[in-house]
Amino acid sequence: MKRLNGTVIFQALMTLAIFSLVLPAVLFAAEYKVGPYTLDVDVRSSLMQVIPHAYVRCRLSGNTIKISASAPGYVAQTDEITVKPGQLIYPVIIRLPDKKVSLEVMTFDYKPIVSAYFDRYQGGTPTDDYAINLYLPIKSWPHPKPQNVKVNQPGYGWPIQKTCEISVFADFYKVRMLVDRAVLDDPKNELLIYVNTSEEISVAAAEQWLLTLARLEANDRQMAEQLAGILAAVMPVAEFSVSPLPRSIAAAVTLKRRFKELHRD
Repeated sequence: MKRLNGTVIFQALMTLAIFSLVLPAVLFAAEYKVGPYTLDVDVRSSLMQVIPHAYVRCRLSGNTIKISASAPGYVAQTDEITVKPGQLIYPVIIRLPDKKVSLEVMTFDYKPIVSAYFDRYQGGTPTDDYAINLYLPIKSWPHPKPQNVKVNQPGYGWPIQKTCEISVFADFYKVRMLVDRAVLDDPKNELLIYVNTSEEISVAAAEQWLLTLARLEANDRQMAEQLAGILAAVMPVAEFSVSPLPRSIAAAVTLKRRFKELHRD
């Protein structure tokens, strides 16, 4: 048997390495026909993650092919290719940047948490989701539970987080939440994160939450009941101007009032 020399082996390894680098782009690219030309368009995020649900439109104008790509929650991009004589196939990679979205964090009393901060890194996140990475000082959050964090997008209802994971990072709780990227397309362009940090909220804040519950009950009774379960523990014992009380929390408020009356000094 003939032995392969070192040069042949090196060339074979290099060919395999190049093929392995090119193969992923070939596998994920979608084919589009524009006149006599074929475009292999690969749409990716800023971190080079494939966006399989992207919308691509190709148009031939003279000797120029215009390619536009978009996807929910990303900034749409347009690219152009000048066709060359004799070349009918063109590979194209388009990267869609993340949309700039305002992130604000506040307590259930609607007070900003100035010691908190956000990390906007999207690594490890599915391309149809957007990650909110919130860091809260451990000392400022006595009840670190996923149900004590809610995300609101005014144009999409309340709340909207799909998942919530809490871990410890130095002196902070890292709260990682995923929301559907489609909410980033709302013109209001903001996400509000509410964190329950209190044993009891103010009457004014409680009345705002009661109004939120009333609106939520009309659209999603299950969500309203989940939110009511959190609010019941922090609601003050008081007479509210909101009447009647939302059904999801009325019984809990009444029970709390009776408990205070029975234990009054």
